[in-house]
Amino acid sequence: MSTIKCDVLVVGAGPIGTVFSYIAAKNGADVLTVDRKNEIAAPLRGGEAVSKFLFESMYEEIPVLKNVYRWPINETIIYNPISKITSREDKWISLMLNRKEVEKNLAQQAINAGAQLSLGTTVHDASFVGENIKEVKAKTIKGDLIIHPKIVVGADGATSFIRKQVIKNNNIEGIKDWGCAIEIEAANLNLDFPNTMQLFMGEIMGGYGYIFPKGNDRADVGVGARPYYGKNPLKYKSPIELFYDLSEKNKEMKRQLKDSSPLEIKGGIIDLSYPLDFVHGNTILVGDSANQNFSYVGEGIIPGWQAAIIAGKTVAVSIEKNDLNLLKNYPKEYEDSFIGTEGRKTVKIKDNISSIISKDLDIDVKTILISMLELEIIDWDGKELENALKYKKSEELLDYARKLIDEKDLKIEINPR
Repeated sequence: MSTIKCDVLVVGAGPIGTVFSYIAAKNGADVLTVDRKNEIAAPLRGGEAVSKFLFESMYEEIPVLKNVYRWPINETIIYNPISKITSREDKWISLMLNRKEVEKNLAQQAINAGAQLSLGTTVHDASFVGENIKEVKAKTIKGDLIIHPKIVVGADGATSFIRKQVIKNNNIEGIKDWGCAIEIEAANLNLDFPNTMQLFMGEIMGGYGYIFPKGNDRADVGVGARPYYGKNPLKYKSPIELFYDLSEKNKEMKRQLKDSSPLEIKGGIIDLSYPLDFVHGNTILVGDSANQNFSYVGEGIIPGWQAAIIAGKTVAVSIEKNDLNLLKNYPKEYEDSFIGTEGRKTVKIKDNISSIISKDLDIDVKTILISMLELEIIDWDGKELENALKYKKSEELLDYARKLIDEKDLKIEINPR
């Protein structure tokens, strides 16, 4: 059994853990990053679409991003049973990444900055003195390992081991709203639009199907689903079943996918609840372990990177000054940032969508309302939702949506399907 000491132990070498490791190491911290996987980004657990303007805003802090593969997405179409809503708003202009390339480059950047990376290393126990973790036990391919860190970082995702250790039952009410996805990277598609994200709503209550082109005659296609919304959970279909049903029943999806073949099947889960407390003694949470995401679409990469940058700098200063109280600056700075503020807004949008799903409404009306909330035709705070709910017919609701689009001068158009 080996024993080592380090300034910072990072549990999780995904895209968030490696960015944190890079920032902290670059700023002078002695960083050990561990992951139970035997390969970075394998299996891949998340989607590959990111907001273009937010992704590009990360270049200064994460320079390796300037050189990775990016496929441009110029617009987003949401299909519902009776209409096609197209958005060219900045939030819906995106880039499709090759996540495996991105994550391996991020890991290499962290290593080059001085962080140590240990794969095939599973953390299974943590010992506390008061509220601080003083000892961590792990199993590695070389044998058992005991780690004595000054600070521990939980970057190990929505099912985080570190999160379970530090929150215990103190904040469990914040963990209540999960999303899941099944995604297939496919080739040989008959795409209607090579630079357009397509979302298909109406067939899956609480979720949607999608086609996200990524260039080179490939696309990520799949289903994202929210919690179960039915009477009998035993009859509720799995995401993969929902996807294959949708790809047969939805005429737009069926036409575009009929000749395609899968290259990879992947999936994952994300906690869409309100962000948890980020700091617990000498332990901090970043990324999905802290519920840092845009919860109405389940996107966690950009919010996680923002948190990792702030947390990495904060931890490095805390180590330099030997003052754990400085860790409390991390959540405040994140929450005050543009991305942190947007994250809180998206929780409200997601909650508004949940309220619509639970109402006894015509399915077409319900789906149009959800589309209006997703695209923020209705304001995020829900104040305009009360007016929208007055319309009981789908055509009247679409006319109201067009009125709001004109009043707000949005780059969104609505056409018959």
